[in-house]
Amino acid sequence: MAELTQADRYLLDQIRRGDGDGWSSLVSRYQGRLLAFARGRLKQSADAEDIVQDTFFHFLKGLPNFREDASVETYLFTILRRKLVDHFRGRHMRLCSLQDVLDSGGGRGAGGGGHDSGGDSSSRDAASRLAGPDMTASWYAGRDEQAGLDRAALSNALRALLDRLKESAGLRDLRVIEMLFYGQLRNKDVAKIAGIDEKHVALIKHRALNEVREHVARHTGSAPAFTETPQSDSLVTEVWEEQRLTCPKRSTIGRWLLGTLDGPWQEHVDFHVNKLGCHFCRANLDDLQKKGREEESAVFRDRILHSTIGFFKQ
Repeated sequence: MAELTQADRYLLDQIRRGDGDGWSSLVSRYQGRLLAFARGRLKQSADAEDIVQDTFFHFLKGLPNFREDASVETYLFTILRRKLVDHFRGRHMRLCSLQDVLDSGGGRGAGGGGHDSGGDSSSRDAASRLAGPDMTASWYAGRDEQAGLDRAALSNALRALLDRLKESAGLRDLRVIEMLFYGQLRNKDVAKIAGIDEKHVALIKHRALNEVREHVARHTGSAPAFTETPQSDSLVTEVWEEQRLTCPKRSTIGRWLLGTLDGPWQEHVDFHVNKLGCHFCRANLDDLQKKGREEESAVFRDRILHSTIGFFKQ
C-alpha cells in the first residue's frame, strides 16, 4: 500500500485550513483515475460522475478523522468501491479482469483461492461483507478492531512477506499468492496460468500463510487467531483488497508504460496490469494515457501558436 506523500500531506493541510485551491488541486489530481474506474463498472457516464462526486463529498466529510496511515488514492478508491457495491446492492464486484475470463469459462474461485464456492454469496466482495454506515475516515480507522484480530499486524505481516519476495526476486511466487488472495482464483486455475503443478500452488500458499502467522505472533506476543480455512483466507483477502498490497505505484505504471523498468519488473507489472487485469491499476493506466495525449496536444498547440505569433504582432 502506498504511503501518504508529502504532496498529499501539503494539500490536506491546505484543505483543513479551508483553502479552496488546495481542494481543487486534490480533486484535479485524482478525479481522472477515479472516473476511469467508475466508468469501467457503470454503463452510464452520468452515473459514474455522480458516484465519483459523492466519493469526494464523503472524503471531505470524513477528513477530520482521517488518520493518514494510507495514501489518499487508497482511501478514495476504498470509498468509491464501497459506493459501487451499494449501487449494485451488494452484488459481487470483481477486482480483476482475469476473474471475468475464468467466469466466462464456467467457474470462479472463492475468496482466498483454494476453496470452491457454492455460489456468489460465499465469494462476495469484501466491501459488501463489511457493509455498514457511510464510508468515512472514522469508519476506515475502526476496521483494525474487527474480527478479533489485529488487522494492522496482519497487514504488516503481509507487507513483510511481499517485501521478502520482491527482494529475493521471487516474482513467480509473488504472482501465485497475488492470484490466490487478490484475484481470488482457485488453485487449479492459478496452476494453469503459472504453468506449475496444483500441489505446488498449495505448497506456496501454505508456506506464505505460515510466514504471515509467525510474523503476527512475533509482533503481538500471541498466536494469530486464524488457520488455513476459507474464513481466514477471506480475512487476508479483505486486507489485501482494501490496501491494494501488490498494486504498483502510479509512477511505476508510468515507467512500465514507457518500457523503462528492469526486465523482470517490466514483465511483472505487465502481468498485474494486463494478465491479472487489476481494475484499479487499469484505471490509473487509462488516466495516464489520457493525460499523455492531452500533454502531446498541448505541446502541438504551443508549436502552432509559436509559429503564428508574428501575425498578431503585426
